[in-house]
Amino acid sequence: MAVYTVFSDDELAEVARAFGLGLRTAKGIPHGSINTNFRLETEQGTFFLRHSTVRTREDLSFEAALLAHLVQGGFPAPTPMVTASGEPFLSIRGGLASIFRYLAGEELSRSALTAEHCERVGAELAKLHRLGNSFIGERRNPYGPATVRAWVSELRQHPEESIRSLGEELDGLLQHSQSSAGGLLPRGAIHADLFMDNVKWVADRISAVFDFEMACRDAFALDLAIALNAWCFSGGYDEQLCRAIVRGYQRERPLEVVEQESLFYQSLFGTVRYSASRIRDFHLSTLPPERLARKDYRTYLMRARALAKMGPSRFRALVRLACRPG
Repeated sequence: MAVYTVFSDDELAEVARAFGLGLRTAKGIPHGSINTNFRLETEQGTFFLRHSTVRTREDLSFEAALLAHLVQGGFPAPTPMVTASGEPFLSIRGGLASIFRYLAGEELSRSALTAEHCERVGAELAKLHRLGNSFIGERRNPYGPATVRAWVSELRQHPEESIRSLGEELDGLLQHSQSSAGGLLPRGAIHADLFMDNVKWVADRISAVFDFEMACRDAFALDLAIALNAWCFSGGYDEQLCRAIVRGYQRERPLEVVEQESLFYQSLFGTVRYSASRIRDFHLSTLPPERLARKDYRTYLMRARALAKMGPSRFRALVRLACRPG
């Protein structure tokens, strides 16, 4: 989330009207790496506006249909607003605008995070996967191995020697992450970006899981690995948090043996994916600070190095899965 496209007051009011809202004020939100976002104060309450120039109509239709499926199943996902014609988006300024009602609750700070929180996150993610297993929509993962391999290749050819060096390191880590000879992994609709700032809480209860723009069909184990990396690392992997998120997940959806075997490799892939994207989208970005809140790629490079040093067996012990040689 960031401010890439500058909208006039009249354009923001036009978007709000298209979704049946009377705009009072709008404020840009300078976070993230792809979209332009605004907090809208309207006559009907507070809403969130997202403008994307890289998502297709098919992408946003998949997202809207998945959210409807999840909400129908009792999952705390947001419901997108629709225009008078029933579309969950509006074409404007070379992109697609979507509006969501602002969600109740507060984001959890890293300092306040406990094992109990992680266990609830794991359980909620498993519920999402159970519901996602019956969702029939199709969208391939736009950030799968082929995409990340292309990113890493670009970094290896960058004019700056320091970036080329990072590209070489990430290339080796990416190859390691793809070296598992495991069987076919269970797949379905996944969130694909379950970071701490994509979950809201009311007291110790999860009130909302949001930001499904990266949602796609892929391995459930990848989604768990992304969450584990996001929630359970602060200078190092926290054993209690790692075990809690996996324990919570398995309480609602036990991992198959092939998923347990692949979790290390999926976690390593996730660290390479976010390291590479943050170098491209934040470290090398020329946008000024007031229009982009940068994220440090080194936090994910630290995770990648920690996992590579740990190896599969120590990782399995860390998350308390039956340890095997490797």
